[in-house]
Amino acid sequence: MLQLFEEGKDINKEKIDIKEAIEYLANAWHDVTEETIRNCWNKTGILPSSANEDIDNAIRAHQETMDLETERINQMIDEFDDPHASPLKNAIDDFFQDLEEEIPTEDLLNDDEIIRLVQGEVDDDENNDSEEDFNEPVPVSFVDAIKSLQNWITFFEQQTTNEFKTEDLDIFKKYLNIVRQLELQARKQTSITDFFSN
Repeated sequence: MLQLFEEGKDINKEKIDIKEAIEYLANAWHDVTEETIRNCWNKTGILPSSANEDIDNAIRAHQETMDLETERINQMIDEFDDPHASPLKNAIDDFFQDLEEEIPTEDLLNDDEIIRLVQGEVDDDENNDSEEDFNEPVPVSFVDAIKSLQNWITFFEQQTTNEFKTEDLDIFKKYLNIVRQLELQARKQTSITDFFSN
């Protein structure tokens, strides 16, 4: 097709079937060298550098930066001419040394450790279930609600700041009366005849 196009022929009049298209693609693919593919991937910049020299250079540059920062901070502390600056200098040195320590990110586990880990996850799931049950709201009785509202109203009345307004106190008193009425209604004995239909 490309050849026909380069020759100036109308490629829209040329018809090719799927088999011919696959053959064209296969031939074109065989013409691509490994070096071309490698260069394309390197050009994207998404591949990690596998050269040990690059890794060593990065580690060395990082260490040099850390050393320069430590030295700069130590010079600043030395300029204080204060005998109390020595502990600060030691603390900063310790801080930078802690930064340099490798943090283990993975560890090989033996069979017993794997079993304990899995059992721990199962136990955690069971504990989470029991915690969820424990966190369910507990019904509050009318008596407890009345006592709580009375305590809150007493606390409210003792406040001297402008944050506690009389209008708001009236709202709490209103709800105290409502809860008292509900409690009285709950106390009323139901007549046995209420259970029978006419």
